[in-house]
Amino acid sequence: MTNELAGTELVETDSLPLFGRPDAGLVMISEWRTEDAERQRIVMDGVVDTWAQARLPESFLARYCLAGTDGRTILNVAQWTSAEAHLAFAADPANRRDIADSIQALITVGPPGRYRHDRAVVLRDAQVRSLGTTSSEDGVAQYFHRGGEDGRLVHVLTAYEDEGDGTALRFRPYRGLVRDLVRETGRETGRADVRPRG
Repeated sequence: MTNELAGTELVETDSLPLFGRPDAGLVMISEWRTEDAERQRIVMDGVVDTWAQARLPESFLARYCLAGTDGRTILNVAQWTSAEAHLAFAADPANRRDIADSIQALITVGPPGRYRHDRAVVLRDAQVRSLGTTSSEDGVAQYFHRGGEDGRLVHVLTAYEDEGDGTALRFRPYRGLVRDLVRETGRETGRADVRPRG
């Protein structure tokens, strides 16, 4: 798919978000709850389809919908180059009409948390298969994001190499839309494994 406004490549992915991407100055994270697995799928498909059809500026980097293992919850992650770029896009009445109204028709949610990626702590070398929204040393990595006006609000996502035993909510990749990084940085888009720093 070619982005009509920016003229650059956007690709659909079924990978986990690429946290720490150097051009992402804003990371928006929120959890949404639906009635059941069918509605979960309808909402995730509707959100990704709506964004895929929109005219998106260069400042839009990615949007991911991750499916909760409870069959009802969605982890929504979006990445932009800056908070200012996102606010300018959101202030445009045409974008509110074309995107916000379509999303509101699918699900009623509050505004997402607004963060900057702070750091990733890799605990061990492994393929990442799911994310959790709580800090845990049982994972293979932790992704820290800071938000709030003073940067004191911290959001931690823990990466796991499995989907768990069902006792704790995990999020697995479903669908996403990503500005192509392969051409720009030589890195594979959506890489979902972690390597310890050494």
